[in-house]
Amino acid sequence: MRSEDELSGLMLRYAVGEDGVFEELYRLLEPRVARFCARLVERRSDVPDLIQETFMRLHRSRATFMDGSNPVHWVRAIARSAHLDKVRYRRRRPEHLGPARDAADDDPRAPESHDPEMALRARDVEHVVRVELQKMSEKNRVAYILLREEGMSVKQAAALLGSTAAVVKKRAHRAYTQLRAALSAAGWNHYHREESWDTVPVPA
Repeated sequence: MRSEDELSGLMLRYAVGEDGVFEELYRLLEPRVARFCARLVERRSDVPDLIQETFMRLHRSRATFMDGSNPVHWVRAIARSAHLDKVRYRRRRPEHLGPARDAADDDPRAPESHDPEMALRARDVEHVVRVELQKMSEKNRVAYILLREEGMSVKQAAALLGSTAAVVKKRAHRAYTQLRAALSAAGWNHYHREESWDTVPVPA
């Protein structure tokens, strides 16, 4: 895995017009973008289109990438913006998209296990989490994803979302509480404990 400095160096080279580094840049960024997009969208069939749109926007705006910026955070912000644009478009032009897919089907992040029973349990938990994530507000969902699943600090997430640390922590906490309730209702009472999230208390 390339370090963030090496990845940033590639992005800077691409930003000034060195097109030859795109293949390597795409190889390094695409798995992270795909994982993030898979959590944002409601239907798995939307993931490839969102990934493609994200990299198209990255290309168009590459000259705006600043030295010292984190390329992973930057591309996540692009992906979220592309997703929100699609959501707004669909709200203006509603269409029948067919039945929602099973949220756990073919999930590339679902834990694998040689124990069929454990694998089934893992997929069951993943299904509950995915369904519940789509029920919550977009702001709460993204705050939770960035902190809990993407491992960003509160400060980093707040900068990406254009918000404050307190607001991001509050949204993530609401999402976490909602997920815990859903998992408990489904019989999973031993869900992971909440992260410290920079040790700052979550606002009431």
